[in-house]
Amino acid sequence: MKNIDVHSHMLPQSAIKELGGTVKLSASNSEEYVINVAGKIIASITAGFFDLNARKQELNKYNIDIQIISPTHHLFMYTNNSSISAKVAAIQNESLYKVHKEAPDQFLINATIPLNDTQLAIQELEKSYSKFEISGVEIGTNVGGKNLDDETLYPIYEKLQELDLPLFIHPNDPMGAERLTKYYMSIVIGTLAETTTAFTSALFGGIFQRFPRLKVIFCHGGGAVPYQIGRILHALKVREEVRNKGIKLDDSLKNIFWDTVLFDEESLAFLIKRFGVEHVVAGTDYPFNMGDFDSIKRIENLNIISSDEKKLLLYENAAKLYKIK
Repeated sequence: MKNIDVHSHMLPQSAIKELGGTVKLSASNSEEYVINVAGKIIASITAGFFDLNARKQELNKYNIDIQIISPTHHLFMYTNNSSISAKVAAIQNESLYKVHKEAPDQFLINATIPLNDTQLAIQELEKSYSKFEISGVEIGTNVGGKNLDDETLYPIYEKLQELDLPLFIHPNDPMGAERLTKYYMSIVIGTLAETTTAFTSALFGGIFQRFPRLKVIFCHGGGAVPYQIGRILHALKVREEVRNKGIKLDDSLKNIFWDTVLFDEESLAFLIKRFGVEHVVAGTDYPFNMGDFDSIKRIENLNIISSDEKKLLLYENAAKLYKIK
């Protein structure tokens, strides 16, 4: 059954070189690498993160047909000077475009944009759309601590809606970082808290109703949102901060999608039951070692949905979002 992986990352060797970075084998694992670039450490990843040939081999191993490639959250650079974040975004977008041109039927692009400067973000978005054949845009869950309901982001949402480009939202710079340093908790659970906060702030801020044609994908299964959507709905009814805003949950959810990076069949089944198979898209978080590389197989083996529903989840939902024929 054909599939599309909407959640994957890449930083091609050409971009690493242009940014003055280095690639080294991990000291603890001979099959994983550590990248030092733009003042960031990116680990632990396989060679497919930066080498296209290695990536093709790995995708064949995991039976992944098509990937939407996003830059890595490490290089959003939202807290840097805007000229730096704009430069880093431009380098990544152009490097991913070269990957797309080499294998256009296998790799499509989510561009990154410098969200800490609205004007520069729109400029990079328009350039990437016109020159680099992007299929969507990836942004973080916060911009230097500002949530996604911040009004400086409104022109970006409007432009995405105008261009009909899906928005892929990925956790970055997790809150409470000082409490998450041990046990890799910043990634294990910090990402889930970030996604939950990003969705809730956008919902309560009326973003999904203000921009009704904006299509949004939340990764890692939506964090705690599917399990706690009842609590969020309750707040809309009783809390004075939001109850009189006229926010309608059903209207807000109509263009929201959730990926399948959940690692667990029962969790996946719950996500599908809660939001409907037409709102779930396959994802792996390849090639990080916290990725769910068995996600495609898990969907194929799921016995609570029909073969036609599996086609929706594995391919058709994402194909419609990203305009893949």
